[in-house]
Amino acid sequence: MSVYDYSVKAQDGSEVSLADYQGRVLLIVNTATECGFTPQYDSLQDLFEKYSDEGFVILDFPCNQFGHQAPGSDEEIVSFCDSTYGITFPIFSKIEVNGSNESPLYAYLKSQKGFAGFDPEHPLTPMLESFLERSDADYAKSSDIKWNFTKFLIDRQGNVIERFEPTTDLSIVEEQIVKLLRPKNVMEYTYKTQDTCSSEIKLNIDGNVVTNISFTGGCNGNLKAIPLLVDGWTVEEIEKKLSGVTCGRRPTSCADQLAKACRAAYEQQKEGMQA
Repeated sequence: MSVYDYSVKAQDGSEVSLADYQGRVLLIVNTATECGFTPQYDSLQDLFEKYSDEGFVILDFPCNQFGHQAPGSDEEIVSFCDSTYGITFPIFSKIEVNGSNESPLYAYLKSQKGFAGFDPEHPLTPMLESFLERSDADYAKSSDIKWNFTKFLIDRQGNVIERFEPTTDLSIVEEQIVKLLRPKNVMEYTYKTQDTCSSEIKLNIDGNVVTNISFTGGCNGNLKAIPLLVDGWTVEEIEKKLSGVTCGRRPTSCADQLAKACRAAYEQQKEGMQA
């Protein structure tokens, strides 16, 4: 199982498969518009703008379960986020994250990463602990979401890597995001093309995610834009979209060769890891 096995509801009521975000680093957040942590929206938007070009996405799930601090309709919440913080990352329909009506996605997230405590240095921690203890003395023993702006970090393969409580400093969250976006075990790969306008394809691969693609040689046609378009895609996504594509100049195009190069790099990387 991974987050890609789940679907969520968009603002317009349509179903969105999280498989649509395959190959991206995700930060999944339950939010509220009238909370002491609501100003975190500003920093979250900054993170999104800073790293979105590298394959980072924030998925926002408004929730009214904590202090009834997200009372507005879906439309009102989006309007508030736009006008107050200029939010441009996806905001989904309001959900529940605990209890009998909890989102299946959140049931999965909580099963992967439980509650590990609030930051003792945060000024709001004593208030949160006191409030939660009054309703449940054993609140810390469950994996339930404790408050608004709890965050789950997901890697490019759909694995739940970390859970951050709302009291965690966002600089710590950013450090973990960068580690996933810029891993140190990236393999560089060069593929000699056959029967195309280009002579080599160079790329980096981390797991099944391909980045920094470049053609060397010719390729003066429309296919020269392909490296930019597919940067950050998985090998499977590239194969699905590009295999069999031709440019009309050669029997085997740069697009088809790129799909083959990505698969060859992926297989070589696996062999190296198994050695």
